[in-house]
Amino acid sequence: FQTVVFSRKTTQHGPDGEITDAFKRKLRDQEPSAQPPSPLASLVHQTDRHGKHSPHPQQHTSHDALKIMGTKFPGDEGKKCLVLDLDETLVHSSFKPILNPDYVIPVEIEGHVHQVYVAKRPGVDEFMRKMAEFYEIVVYTASLSKVRCTAFSTTICNAWYGDQYADPLLDQLDTHKVIRFRLFREHCVHYEGSYVKDLSLIDRDITQSIIIDNSPMSYLFHPRNAIGCSSFIDDMDDRELDSITNFLTEIRAVDDVRNHCHKWSPHM
Repeated sequence: FQTVVFSRKTTQHGPDGEITDAFKRKLRDQEPSAQPPSPLASLVHQTDRHGKHSPHPQQHTSHDALKIMGTKFPGDEGKKCLVLDLDETLVHSSFKPILNPDYVIPVEIEGHVHQVYVAKRPGVDEFMRKMAEFYEIVVYTASLSKVRCTAFSTTICNAWYGDQYADPLLDQLDTHKVIRFRLFREHCVHYEGSYVKDLSLIDRDITQSIIIDNSPMSYLFHPRNAIGCSSFIDDMDDRELDSITNFLTEIRAVDDVRNHCHKWSPHM
């Protein structure tokens, strides 16, 4: 099946290594308070202001016009929806060279090409392949932390430079061609200074939707639908995806995932 991509195109760039004073000013200019919102973001923010968006999205009905995904692909009918974070959940990326990177993604920054070095979380290929048998696979990625001047955060790259970083990375990571939709920061809800991945916007049955993310803020609105994994940085002995695979295989046919997600443990 051909992957449907909901991707944002932007011309903003970011540095590697030490960040120049000029670019630090540029980053400040691009913070949420000053960043021009996308059409969807404007609608979401309008809902936030007038609907008094809270961590209880079921109280609001104005989200019906804000769905950010299409219908399921043929063959995915009846499958639950599995929403996956990218950075520190499936991969770890760095502008500093790492030993034996799985991928090297070129990113153009102010006219110069720099390299992003990517390490896959152990077991990610088999995890994606196996989960696609039982679940509709969606990648939903967003920036939830600020950049430090001495270590450029790839979550910033992911959020602001999706066309240069996240899309090429997912093209390579998706070896089995199982990712059905790609969602980025512009598809999140800006809530109390953070970006939340609102599952009520994806037009899927909430009782049949699961999100896996290393950041609890990402699933603030739907904690009962969440499996909170640990952050992957560089531990090549990490086997958390194996544990999640076993758990998700066990609950693939339950009536309501919200009664089961909390039972997962990395020690299962």
